[in-house]
Amino acid sequence: MANETILETRGVCKAFGESQVLKNIDFSIRQAEIHGLMGENGAGKSTLIKIISGDYSLDSGQILFDGREVAIQAPKIAMELGIRVIYQEINVVKPITVAENIFLGNYPLKKNRMIDWEKLYADAQAVLDSLGVSISVKAKVSKLTIAEQQVVEIAKALSVRAKILIMDEPTSALNDQETSKLFELLRKLRNSGVSIIYITHRFSEMYELTDRITVMRDGEIVGTMDTKDVTNEKLIKIMIGKDASSMFIHKSQVKDKVIFSVENLSVRGFVENVSFKVREGELVVIFGLFGSGQNEVFRAIFGDIKKDSGDFFIEGKKVEFKSIKDACDKGLGFVSDDRKNDAIIPLRSVEENICLSALGTKLSGAFGIVRRSEEKKLAMKYFKELELHCSGIDQKIGTLSGGNQQKCVIARWLANDAKVLLLNMPTRGVDVGARSEIYRVMEELSRQGVAIVIISLEMPEVLSIADRIYVMHEGKIVGEMERHEANQEKLLSQALGINK
Repeated sequence: MANETILETRGVCKAFGESQVLKNIDFSIRQAEIHGLMGENGAGKSTLIKIISGDYSLDSGQILFDGREVAIQAPKIAMELGIRVIYQEINVVKPITVAENIFLGNYPLKKNRMIDWEKLYADAQAVLDSLGVSISVKAKVSKLTIAEQQVVEIAKALSVRAKILIMDEPTSALNDQETSKLFELLRKLRNSGVSIIYITHRFSEMYELTDRITVMRDGEIVGTMDTKDVTNEKLIKIMIGKDASSMFIHKSQVKDKVIFSVENLSVRGFVENVSFKVREGELVVIFGLFGSGQNEVFRAIFGDIKKDSGDFFIEGKKVEFKSIKDACDKGLGFVSDDRKNDAIIPLRSVEENICLSALGTKLSGAFGIVRRSEEKKLAMKYFKELELHCSGIDQKIGTLSGGNQQKCVIARWLANDAKVLLLNMPTRGVDVGARSEIYRVMEELSRQGVAIVIISLEMPEVLSIADRIYVMHEGKIVGEMERHEANQEKLLSQALGINK
């Protein structure tokens, strides 16, 4: 029974617009197996899982469950088959009890249609006993640790007799002791016949826990192997592939003057003693796997989250930033990774979006009245310089392509004379052509002396645009190198915590 395939995908394809995110995926998991799923950010892991769990529909291909073809067109169908997903963001209802969470939507009822509380608690206790854990079924979930909340999610899956459990980065918020207990629990589930798809970036967890490992790259499966046959070198080589070069190569414009520096920045639970600097005309990239602390570094700089320690310097002068507005007034510009929600006002024009940060400064006249002629002139300047592809500055920004929206957001900070630009994944969600245009804009800005710090999760991009690279792993900077010293194996090894 243990070698029998319980779930299989054949030739599964999925596209979003013109972007083909899954290409002919052939994947299988056996009964009573822990199967590791690895790949760089954007490799297609999440999309595959969402197709298996019914969140996304496939464009073509087949899914077989217990040897028969099934159409998993909604999460409800996946659940009926016995497929359950436990995401990194734990999905529990905190104000209610453990027992209520375990049987949420499926409470036992008395003949009068009232909840049978005695049976609810007894059944919940039976599920927890089968897992060998001691959590009070009457405890409020809000009082539990993250690890205990995770156990409640697993118990919820088992209460409906889950056959396949999909776990997405389950140890990201756990300490070593909690991780060991989770692994013990997952092995127990495997031994009872449950199949587990386990997603993680951590090589050590793959080796310790899984039976087989599948690696994805650029929307394709590039290797499946028995864990016992895998080495670090082999796994890294498969994840990287042979040719990951980029068409764009940044020409260095770096001067000696340090424009912005961060010293010993710490945010409890996220960032530990991070220091970096960026010089005039320099393009610095902070690289790391998702959740390594890069976002929190940017948020702490702008005062969006409270830092525990750390100092910031602009041109050698110590500064404090109380808010994003305060940081911008002192010469910093920030482009969020969530363009639609944090960066643009979709129903406003290109002109209004570009000039937003300059309204209270260079565009305001007496009594704070905006000089419309100056606003139009400023917007037209960047419309031409950045070569925006749209009908004109009156067009609503929400109707533009992702790449042109991003250029408008960058223009906003240039309009406010930013000395330093902090760009969080600036090419996220844009096509290849738009990427090249954004790279060209960054190249021109560095030529003008703007200091640029970029968060990027994509190694080919890092190697093509960076003058200097910092690598983060679990909240710490673990590597610093010039572009000519870097390669994909070195970057990935350091980002995974494997010294190279």
